[in-house]
Amino acid sequence: MMPILKTVLATVIATSSVVFSAVANAATFEIQASDAYYTFAGNVSSNSNLRLLTDKATAIGFDDLDTLSFLQFDAGDLPIEAIEGKEFKATLTLEYDSQLTELANLIPATPERPVSVSVYGLTAPFNSVEGNVNDINYGTNGENAIANATIGEDRIYTWNITALVEEWLDSSTSDTNLALSGVFGNVDLDGRNSYASFYTVGATEGLVPTVTIQVPEPSSLVALSLISVGLGFATRRRSS
Repeated sequence: MMPILKTVLATVIATSSVVFSAVANAATFEIQASDAYYTFAGNVSSNSNLRLLTDKATAIGFDDLDTLSFLQFDAGDLPIEAIEGKEFKATLTLEYDSQLTELANLIPATPERPVSVSVYGLTAPFNSVEGNVNDINYGTNGENAIANATIGEDRIYTWNITALVEEWLDSSTSDTNLALSGVFGNVDLDGRNSYASFYTVGATEGLVPTVTIQVPEPSSLVALSLISVGLGFATRRRSS
């Protein structure tokens, strides 16, 4: 290998290590859900303060018996000045606990019979009294899903909802909300459907539904530019 190429590659590698640490330097904002509920067969559950449930019963033949969850986040909690007009990443985080399902005598989601849960926006204001079942922006065959996660093991799950938060910034509504739906299906092993069960607002043991927004610091963006330039230079030297 030519000495100058070794020097360039060493510089790029050194820069890479700086980039990874620099990218970690991001302003982070966490917003907990202010309200939540779930519906069964279109009706708002009376124990939404204990758990959130999601399934897709129609996937295995139980028409109109889907269970959906809804979350509300106060618009006033959004760090608008810190994120508006900037690159950022927004992540929804929920904790799945199968015992929350078993307490209700329901079959919990497992790796063998998972529930695929998607995030959608709503087309009407959050309504924990009458419900928002008819206000989900599904699109055709669920094509408007913001993000999807397959629920099966007891752990914390995340959905990248950056696109949805960007919509919130452009919206003039008084609150920001979303829906969780198992629109992509369920697994039928014994004629019964399984449920994804999450900790809800006010949870004292598990994780409260949270949106985390990360905005890279300017130094991170500069470092990313440097590594791009370095890699491009190394490629040109190698081809010459």
